[in-house]
Amino acid sequence: MQQFPQGLGCAKRTPWQIQRAVVFALFQRELKTRFGGRWLGMLWVVFEPLAHVLVMLAVFGFMRHTMPSGIDYPVFLATGLLPFFIFKNLSLRLMGAIESNRGLFSYRQVKPMDTLVSRALLELCIYGTVYVLTLLLLGWLGLRFIPTRPLELLAVSALLVLLGMSLGLVFAVATHAMPRLGTFIQLAFMPLYFVSGVLFPVHAVPADLRPWLLWNPVLHLIELSRGCFFPQYHVLPGISAWFAAGVTLPCALLGLSLYRVRRERLLATS
Repeated sequence: MQQFPQGLGCAKRTPWQIQRAVVFALFQRELKTRFGGRWLGMLWVVFEPLAHVLVMLAVFGFMRHTMPSGIDYPVFLATGLLPFFIFKNLSLRLMGAIESNRGLFSYRQVKPMDTLVSRALLELCIYGTVYVLTLLLLGWLGLRFIPTRPLELLAVSALLVLLGMSLGLVFAVATHAMPRLGTFIQLAFMPLYFVSGVLFPVHAVPADLRPWLLWNPVLHLIELSRGCFFPQYHVLPGISAWFAAGVTLPCALLGLSLYRVRRERLLATS
């Protein structure tokens, strides 16, 4: 088992200070585990979504003809792919956070929730940086990349992050009880990718299919995010942040409830 920093139980520290120290130590551990101290790993994390954008541009280049005037398809694609990557990685990587850090629960200061928080912080740091770098690259290529409503974009992004973290918490507790469930959850993200409006504008979908797509809260948040970048982008009347919030809140409550019920079993190190 990897050594964990000692001294976190110092009597002079408040519980809040101890908790912050634990999360920071776990964050450092996750960072080293994710990249292994190699620059190549860090470069790949940045290059992977950019490569994905380039491949999708090559495959779905014909979609640019469905774009309203003044909207560049590379920017359209990036503002769909990157939010979806953030949501997906929060949901799936938090799912395995408790199991991969199980050996650390022998330290009384470390709780399962700490491992979830530290991994969520790492994913936000990584993909937040990738998001900004991608937009700057698009700007360097001469494309319009600055959002017209930045405060609204921050609010929508925060809701997307909260939804991803809430589902990640639900998945982490559920797969602890039923490990095989993790495989089905990972497979479910493939169709979710195609029905979240990542590759195409929703108004290009046949009208009879749109009501079914609108049951997907990720679609709502991606469409609202794009509306913050392009003032001329047509957001369908059914798209609503309130619907996404109405799905996120029950997911968060469910995750916290499951965690509270099973917290003693989650602490088991064997």
